Amino acid sequence: MKNNMRKTVKEGYEKGNYQAQFRINKDPNKMELLFLKKFLSYLPERPDVLDLGCGPGIPLDRYLVAKGCKVTGIDISQKHIKMAKINVPKAKFINKDFSKIKLSKTFDGIISFYAIFHIPREEHKNLFLKMNEILDKDGVILVTLGASGSGYIEADDWMAGARMAWDSYDYDTYKNMIIHSGFKILKTAFEGHEGADEYHYWVLAKKKWHLPSGT
Repeated sequence: MKNNMRKTVKEGYEKGNYQAQFRINKDPNKMELLFLKKFLSYLPERPDVLDLGCGPGIPLDRYLVAKGCKVTGIDISQKHIKMAKINVPKAKFINKDFSKIKLSKTFDGIISFYAIFHIPREEHKNLFLKMNEILDKDGVILVTLGASGSGYIEADDWMAGARMAWDSYDYDTYKNMIIHSGFKILKTAFEGHEGADEYHYWVLAKKKWHLPSGT
């Protein structure tokens, strides 16, 4: 059930072998590389980058560290954090729920790949507002989101018998949500095709203005 979504997601990633199925390559694929290069082009030298839902750290955090970024990754799965520390020893990793953690510093850039749809969609707007708050002036976000507006979905046999849960709006809703959270859209793309299980909306956006607390 939706009120147990975080528990379902956490247990699913602990039980399943996500790295072996989805992160075999240690280097970004063509689409990831295109967006990561664009993302980096808006950041200063040696930028502080936050990865929300970092997973095992490859290939994204590994790539960013190799490009001179100071990376902090957050993930709900203790197993993934242990793997990430081995895969990317020069980055900092924290085992927490990224949607609830409070951070004492700001960042030049924030990425979140295939993670935001693992928290209830009613919380997504607040997450984008939180990103705006912890970004430095002219900071940039790069996120992947659900594109179909499928709402809440659970799978009992997602991977090796592990259960998993997703919750998302459609891409137009996300576009408006991000704009109204104080961002200017720089680039978007779709991954997969409508109706497919893996149909994602990619968004690169720049902080346009700082929203007052409580907005």
